[in-house]
Formats: sequence, C-alpha cells, structure tokens
Amino acid sequence: MKYWRMGGDRMQIDSVKKYLTSPVETPYFLFISDGQYTTAMEELSVLGLDFVHMSWFCNSDDKMPDIDGLLTYIQAEDVKANGKKLVVTGLGEFLALRGSDEAIRTLSRLKDLNVGGVKVLLLLRGLALLIDGLQTDPRFDSRRLSVVDKAECDLSFTLAAPSVGLSALSGFKAMLAELENGRCGSVVVNTAINLDKSILTVHQISDAYEGIKFLKRGFALAPSCGNDANWAELLTELNQSNGSLDEVFEKHDFGKNMESDFYARIAGSDYRNWLYFICLKSKADTLQNGYLRFILEKTSRFEDFAGNVLNAIIEIQYTDRRFASFYRERKALVEKFPESDIADFVVNSRQLVPESIYKLTDGTRAEREEIIAWLSKNGMIPELDGIYPVLAAYMEKYVFKCPELANLLSEYFEAYKRQKLSNHLEPEFLEKVDELALSRKFNRLPTRNEIMDSVDKSDTFLYCLDALGVEYLGLIEALVQKRGLSVRVNIARAELPTITAINRDFFDAWQGRKEKNDELDDTKHSDAGGYDFTNNEFPLHLAKELDIITAMIDKAATELALRHCKRFLIVSDHGASRLAVLRRKEEKYDTDTAGEHSGRCCKLFHPYDLPFAAEQNGYLVLADYGRFKGSRAANVEVHGGASLEEVVVPVIELFLKDGSVMVKLVDEIVTVDIQTGSKIKLFLNSPVQDLSIVLNGKPYSALQIDANHYSVKLPDTKRAGDYSADVYAGDNLIGKIMIKAQGKSGKVNDAFDDLF
Repeated sequence: MKYWRMGGDRMQIDSVKKYLTSPVETPYFLFISDGQYTTAMEELSVLGLDFVHMSWFCNSDDKMPDIDGLLTYIQAEDVKANGKKLVVTGLGEFLALRGSDEAIRTLSRLKDLNVGGVKVLLLLRGLALLIDGLQTDPRFDSRRLSVVDKAECDLSFTLAAPSVGLSALSGFKAMLAELENGRCGSVVVNTAINLDKSILTVHQISDAYEGIKFLKRGFALAPSCGNDANWAELLTELNQSNGSLDEVFEKHDFGKNMESDFYARIAGSDYRNWLYFICLKSKADTLQNGYLRFILEKTSRFEDFAGNVLNAIIEIQYTDRRFASFYRERKALVEKFPESDIADFVVNSRQLVPESIYKLTDGTRAEREEIIAWLSKNGMIPELDGIYPVLAAYMEKYVFKCPELANLLSEYFEAYKRQKLSNHLEPEFLEKVDELALSRKFNRLPTRNEIMDSVDKSDTFLYCLDALGVEYLGLIEALVQKRGLSVRVNIARAELPTITAINRDFFDAWQGRKEKNDELDDTKHSDAGGYDFTNNEFPLHLAKELDIITAMIDKAATELALRHCKRFLIVSDHGASRLAVLRRKEEKYDTDTAGEHSGRCCKLFHPYDLPFAAEQNGYLVLADYGRFKGSRAANVEVHGGASLEEVVVPVIELFLKDGSVMVKLVDEIVTVDIQTGSKIKLFLNSPVQDLSIVLNGKPYSALQIDANHYSVKLPDTKRAGDYSADVYAGDNLIGKIMIKAQGKSGKVNDAFDDLF
C-alpha cells in the first residue's frame, strides 16, 4: 500500500477511496504538490479512474482550454455511464496561470457542480494560495478535499512570443499536456497567450534579445549592441548550436586570432560584421590589443564601432600614460581602413591643434600631408620619428663625404630641408644663396659624366629618377640600411641649365638595362603631379616625394634580391628648388621662357645686367632664387637654374651587402682628454679605401696603421659618455660602432665632466 504525505503526516489513499464509494455528488478536490504528483497519478490509475486532460479542450495548439467543454464532457459521461470515475488533470495549473480571480470563480463553480452518478476527482496543482478561501465554506470538508504536502508547487514559466523563435514547447496546449504528465520545474513555451495575472512565476520574452538572455545565462551585452534582426539571427544560430556562443563564433571563424583581419571583418553592415563585434564584446577580456578593449568598453552600438576605433584616440592626450600603447595598437587596427575614412579622421583630429599631430600616423597620404602641414605651421617635434619615420629620416642632417664642398653641402642642405618643411625663408640663408650664386663653388664638383665614366657598368641596372636632388640622401641612406643594402654615393654637378634636355645624355648612351621615372619631376612642377602652389602653399607634395623615393629603394632591393643585377645605379638629370618658388623674386627682363622652367633660364641674350646669372650651353641661367619676368609660375618646385639644389646631383650605387666586412673597436673603452679629445682604433677584417667615421654629424678621417687596423682622432670628443658613430668606406656605410668614453680617473661620469 502506498501513502501520500499530507501536511507532514502520512495518510492512506483511503480518503479518495471513501469519496469514490460515498454518495457525494460533487467533485473531489485533491490539492497535490509537485513531489507527489506522479505518485498520485499512478495510484489513481490503479484505482481505475479514467484520466481527463484539460488540454483536450484546447481548440487549437495555442488556445486555452474551454471550461464549459470540460463540464459538458462530465455531464455527458454521467448520462452515458452511471458510476464512471474520472480524474481531471491540468486544471489546477491552467487556473493558476489564469490568475486568482478566475481560479476562484471556476473552483467555486466546480465545488457546487452536481456530477450525478459520476465520480470526478480534480487533481489540482499550483493553487495552494486559494485553499484557505475555499475552506471557509463549512460544507467543503474532508469528504470533498485533501491537501498533499501543503500542495507545494515550484512551477515557473517562460513564455516567448512565437516570433522570437526560441527553441521550446510550441503552444499552450503542448505546455499543458506536459504539465498533465507531471512536468515540474521550469517550463519554456512559445505562445501568444497573455498570462499576466498568473499566480505562478511567469517570465515573458517578447523579442530575440531576451530569448538570448534566457538561453545564455549571464549574457551581459546590452540590447543596444544590435537590432532586432541581428539578435533574431543570432538566436536562430544559437538554437542550431546547442545554445553555445562559442560554437556560433567558431562557425564564422572567429574562434582564434580575433584581432587579425580587423578591417575586413568589420567593414560592412551584414550580420557577420555585427557578429564579429559581438564576439569581440563577449571576449574583450581576452584580447591583446588594449586600445581595442578600450573601444569595446565605450561602444554599445555596432554602428559606432568603426568610427570609435578611428576617432577615440583624439580624446586621449598624448601625455596620457596609455597613449603610446594606444597609438601603436590603433595604428595596427586601422591599417587597412580606406583613405576616405582616414580623411574623415584627419578632419576630426583638428579639434585641438596642439594635440592633433600626435594622433596622426604615416599610414595614408592624407595623414602624411596633414603631418607636413602641421609641422609647417607649428614647427618640429621630437616625437616625429615615431609618427612619420620616413619624414624624420629625410630631415636628419646628411653628412656629405665627397672630397669637395662636403661641409658646405652638409650645412646647406640641412638648412634647405628645414626651410622647405617650414615653408619659411631664412634671411641668412638667402644671403648664402646670393653669395654662392656669385662664387658658383659647385664648379669644383666633378660633372656627372666624369662620375659615370668611373662607375663599373657591368651587370648594372640604370635607374634615372628625374629631378632627384641630393636633399634626399639622408632618407636614401636610412632606407638602404633598413633593407640591408650597401650604398656608395658619388656627388656630381649637372650641366647648365638644369633641364632634362641638356642632362639626359648619360641615359641615352646607356647600353644595358635601364629605366627612367618622371614621377618626382611631375610632382614638382607638372599639373599631373596634383599639387599647385597657388591653391595650397604648404609643402604637401613632400609626402608624395618621400613615397616615390621609398618605392625606388624598394624596387632596387627587389631587383638585387632577385639577382637581376649586381649593381642598381641611381642617377639624376638635375635637382629642383622649393625655395626659389617661395622667394617670388622676378627679374626685370622679359624672355622667351614663358611656359618653360618657370623662368629659371632662357636663351642667351645681350646685353643684360644680371650678376647672379651664368652663361652656358647657349642659355642664361639664374643661380640665385630669381625668375625671369613673364614666365609661368611653378607648381611647387622649379629647376633650370643654378642653385645648389638644382645643380648638385647624386650618383648612387646600391649592392647586396657584403657581410664579410667586419668593423670593431679594438678597445672597448677609450679615454678622453680635456685638451686633445680622444682617439679610437678600429679593426677591419679586410682593408678598405677612404675609411672614416661620422660622429654627431661630423666626419673624421681614419689613418690606416696596417692591413687591418685604423686609428681615428676625435678632437671634439672631450667628455665622458657613450657615442654612436657610423663607419664609412668612401660613401659606403659599412658599419656602426658605440664608443664608450671615460675620464682619466676611469669613471664615465666623474669630476672631469664637472669642468664643463
């Protein structure tokens, strides 16, 4: 014999048996708990009761049962077969979900229902709160009801609108059938029925986002992260992936290397782009890129994500301790962003002028030009090397090592580049230009043809970059070092006037492989170059010039690496002058040069009164910054004249580096003397010609001691410290050394330094 627990006591099923054999003609109420429900079902079945399920009276899958239908059914049973014993399931749960008012009305109606000869047992769950109210009727005594386990019920329901697409029971009828079979705990169902008066716990899910929150306990992303369509598609995928977000992310290949291919993954507004954003948001704590974590924390809408990645750096002061890493990490993220997006960022970055340059990178032409414009207006900053390293390398002082005019050229072109970038002419420099226009010291330099005659032309690729002046030599040296090449630089002078027609004989006569590139020349003074001094006076074209130089070195490195040649020979026909454009000096003579060379030269005529002009090759050539009257103004730079930047040209030989040459300091520590400076000794594993070092921008010649040793006097090095120096064989940079100088006491920073 089985027992049901009632109020902590044990009670036989006899109370039910008594009802079944009693003359009572009203239903028997058996309030049951979750824990005893299925046991009661089994026992009632043994007693021969026929089950009547409330779900039978639902007219469709998502309709509530019809109470009148139940009553009609009972009455029909009474008519058909007196003595029938029925047990009704699902009624209690249904009424509990409908709310206390409707439940009380229905139970009261059933309490007084005359069922004639049929015995009707109502198996009621979920109505414990209403039992006391029903028992206020003294006729409603133990002959008509029992309460098992205080009728404790812990059912809870999650109701999702069918449009949500949650994986769950479909419709109220199916849910009720589950309950009739003894389902306990939490029940999830897709239904459109409103159960807002329920006395049981009910959660309502009205959209896919809430469905995901239900499916993924602990899902912390805000609903604003996506729109209804995004959330719905994600919910569908979750239903197909066992509710696993990780499985969904893996399916879209977001499982690993989440920070790679960043732009390709976020570019667009498709579901997959959005899902990548959700993946990043969900796994932000695991990301290596700190800037990306910062952006994800402050971004709650996918529509704002790309814009925040681009622009949030603007709000971070460059002195902020996070800035350096944020700048580096953001640069990696925006590397593949299109130029138009970056252009928008460039405009936004101008909000705070003192801060703006620190936010720019060298990743796009728009930013590079913006950096140049900023520097022109505001001056140099020490951090340029980290922002635009190619420009920083260009601005570095290049130490000429040619036999003639080395010091003059070093100082001249350092000042020239400074003024080209600042867009400002310095009076002292203009005096120097006028002085050189009279003295024409460039004539001491060998001609280009003299240099070319001395160059080994075997297995050599000739590359003529039109308008390549010596101002770029510092950048070229930095680039070839970076690419592991060896370089030899020869300094020559072009023929006057410095126009291509007069200076291309070396190219025309070349018998081997050769190529001529006009991009640099076009940039300087052709409409095709895209720059016009009358529209924008800032030296923005410098960005493109540096790009052209960089591309040329890349080409050389590739040609040499492929062993297409042993020597890559870069030769220029002439240079060009930016400062002559800035000078805006017009001579008094009308000439035949209108439309040609911006008036820097003209066919020779007599008489004239021009002390800065030179006669050569049938031309009259201006050596200062003047321009003949009536000539067409230059776009951004000019050539044809005889200023140093137009006349002095490089002949550059590039090779694969000979790794066999080794340069070392013989003594790791050298002693400095307050009177004589210091002296170092170098060891080279093979002898070289014209060995020198460049220290602090100044060249020092080496004296060969024997086949492998050289000494170098450094009279200007009188203080203890560490000094980095470049070692050259002729113009070929063959190594770098670090000189550790100390005072005579043997200390790096001793009282000796206090003398200064």
